[in-house]
Amino acid sequence: MNGHSQWDADLIEGRAYDGRLVKRLLAFVKPHRWLVILAFLFMVVSTAVDLVIPYITKIGIDRYLARLYQIYEGTPGGCDSLMALSPAEGDFVRLDESMVLVRKASLESLDPSDRVALMSDPGLGSQTFYRFPEDAIPEQDRVEGSLTAGGELLIPETSISEVPPGVLLRLRGADRDGIRRLALIAAAVVLLGLAISYGHAVTLEIAGQRSMYDLRSALFSHIQNLSLSFFDRNAVGRLVTRVTNDIEALNEMFAAVLVNMFKDVLLLFGTALILFLMNPGLALVAIAVTPLFAFVSVVFRRKVRGAFREARRLLSSLNSRLAEDLSGIKVVQVFRRESARRERYSKTNEDYFAANMRQLVIFGVFRPAIEIIASAGVALVLVTGGVRVLGGALTIGALVAFISYVRQMFQPIADMSEKFNIMQSAMASAERVFGVMDTAPEVTEAPDAEAPAEMAGRVEFESVSFSYVEGKQVLRDVSFTVEPGRSVAVVGPTGAGKTSIINLLCRFYDPSSGSVKVDGTDLRRMPMASLRRNMAIVLQDAFIFSRTIEDNIRLGSPIGTESVRKAAEMVQADGFIENLPGGYSEVMAERGATLSTGQKQLICFARALAHDPKILILDEATSSVDPATEQLVQKAIETLMRGRTSIIVAHRLSTIQKADEILVLDEGRIVERGSHQELLARRGIYYNLYLLQYRNG
Repeated sequence: MNGHSQWDADLIEGRAYDGRLVKRLLAFVKPHRWLVILAFLFMVVSTAVDLVIPYITKIGIDRYLARLYQIYEGTPGGCDSLMALSPAEGDFVRLDESMVLVRKASLESLDPSDRVALMSDPGLGSQTFYRFPEDAIPEQDRVEGSLTAGGELLIPETSISEVPPGVLLRLRGADRDGIRRLALIAAAVVLLGLAISYGHAVTLEIAGQRSMYDLRSALFSHIQNLSLSFFDRNAVGRLVTRVTNDIEALNEMFAAVLVNMFKDVLLLFGTALILFLMNPGLALVAIAVTPLFAFVSVVFRRKVRGAFREARRLLSSLNSRLAEDLSGIKVVQVFRRESARRERYSKTNEDYFAANMRQLVIFGVFRPAIEIIASAGVALVLVTGGVRVLGGALTIGALVAFISYVRQMFQPIADMSEKFNIMQSAMASAERVFGVMDTAPEVTEAPDAEAPAEMAGRVEFESVSFSYVEGKQVLRDVSFTVEPGRSVAVVGPTGAGKTSIINLLCRFYDPSSGSVKVDGTDLRRMPMASLRRNMAIVLQDAFIFSRTIEDNIRLGSPIGTESVRKAAEMVQADGFIENLPGGYSEVMAERGATLSTGQKQLICFARALAHDPKILILDEATSSVDPATEQLVQKAIETLMRGRTSIIVAHRLSTIQKADEILVLDEGRIVERGSHQELLARRGIYYNLYLLQYRNG
């Protein structure tokens, strides 16, 4: 393994938006589009709720809490601006022929020119009054400055506090009832908003999880179908990161960005629209700090981009080193390298911690900076709006609502700045994920590949040459034939090419030249599923899954329990299996850590026998077992080989003496072939290997 990959890009920076990648992601969202549409509709309603709450506050203040009037002395017809108001809406009340009561909040609804004309009209008094029926308070109990006209009692705003609380509460009973009605409406709106937000979150999360489930499954399935050469070039830890962390980054983008960003945009433009409709001049004041806001956001994005990218790279490296150290824990402990490996891991861990801390510092500066800018915008609105309230150009309720809207307007901008980084990270993750999915298997089936009706098991290698790396051949012009039911053993020194023959027969790789055939059909023209359905392999490193023993033998195939137990019995594995606490239902530790090497091999033999293959491959299947266990294993092999085409790769020559033919490989070529006795009689390489083993044994 070279440690690098053509697509592995832990350093991929990613753009904030890549339409090509988003389009591919949406293909996984499409099956769940109705959930997304429903979530979008929920989002629109939720945004409307967020926009209406401050306006309800404005209505409550202006219509009920601060229901103030000004006196205009003159006839309505004498003032064009006053005629723009509606008496039917309660904008003004005629007290007599020469006096009109104008509601202060109504002035805000006038066009700016009409409002300026009316406010500069000498007939409009500057004093503000609360309005009540004339008989609400007996004359002797009225506060100083109270006026009566047209059946109305007018109490100056500055004197309202002098009215006894009990009397004032009675006077403002209608306002109190109005506030209660408005509070109920606000509560109903808030509850609706909560329900809608819940529906939005749930539907969006379901759609996102289902989409990511489909993507994760597709990625895992694709990785399973890739050629072994792909795994030679790519570390397992990084592939795990692709399937886990990168998919999770895409899920975060889907849940937090793709749809929620629409809400931020809707909220931003909706708030800005309301601000300009309420008071264009004050709205311009509110957005005066936006350039500073944008500048801080751009600086933040640039700073956090590098820190986030470095953290992702270090996390991938951390995963790779962790997977490597845990996989090789026996070697680490035997050679007492715990301290050195721990220091190596700690260094990467410290770098990862430092990268995360840099992100925290950047966010820690950005968020307060945004709050300061937002507060500055609110302060500008408060000062400017306060002056306008004093001048009668703005109501108190409108100012309060304006401040709420200004804060609400800045929040989506801050959110989008932070989500920019999520989007960028997700685009990088998407590029890595689709980089894997775009990696085509180097070993593929021909379009016209046809499965044989029944496989006999005849194996042919015709002038096969092969190299893992271009220019460095490991097999050179190898030719041999194994008839159905016969056995061939392959021996030779380390690096001679023995395992490469197995890899070609299993079609993990294709030969550089020549052909490998089964029953006369080139493997490149045979469906791989058909080939491997009729083939079983037992490796030197017996792999045990973290499932029950029965599941390990069955491996998901529709094999009955009776057949599983019969296979175990035939390879003499049933003895130790039945002595386990759970028997065949005993759940294995990872990689069968609680079993001996021989026990794991026997389970693998039972697995091979239970699947009843036509072709059996044994790759150093007895090289790691002790002599006592080897006798059991050898009996299991004899049972397994009976009636099957068998190819045996072995270093222990004692295990292959009964093979029908033995091939001796040296530097990728077949240099000798024959039976055990024939090869000994030739006194060649096989003879020397035999003498070497038995002298040492």
